[in-house]
Amino acid sequence: MVDIEHGQREVISTMKAGLTIGELAGKLQLNPKTIRYYEDVGLLPAPRRTDSGYRLYSRYEIERLQLIKRAKILGLSLAEIKDLVAYAIDGRCSVMEDRLFTLVTTKLEEIDQKIEELVIFRDNLRQYHLDLSSRLASGKNKERGKPDTASCRCLEIKAEILEK
Repeated sequence: MVDIEHGQREVISTMKAGLTIGELAGKLQLNPKTIRYYEDVGLLPAPRRTDSGYRLYSRYEIERLQLIKRAKILGLSLAEIKDLVAYAIDGRCSVMEDRLFTLVTTKLEEIDQKIEELVIFRDNLRQYHLDLSSRLASGKNKERGKPDTASCRCLEIKAEILEK
């Protein structure tokens, strides 16, 4: 077996015609199935193939996958990302940036709304927890011997709190 120096490995790897799906997946920390899915939905073009049918990805596909990953981190949907990628491919970067700004602004508004809703829910849940805690401490939770749900009033307390 021939021992190859580190520098020679880099030269050999750059001589390759591209990365296989496994190499690409490892490099970008993606599942190969995810990469295939992106091809299926049109986010990534079909790559070149070796004579034996293996996919070979160029720097172009790597850059596109990096763009897709960054857009996913921003919470964008695949449809939104597909639009952005189309602008980038056409070289319309300013249009892409304008669209991205609009999408990120919308995401921020959605997140702010969800945070408001979660704060209200947390406050209601906290109040329910306090009420239930005092009910348990006072012994009001003792069984009354009735096997139906009508005798259990703890969920009625929750409904009253959540209706506030």
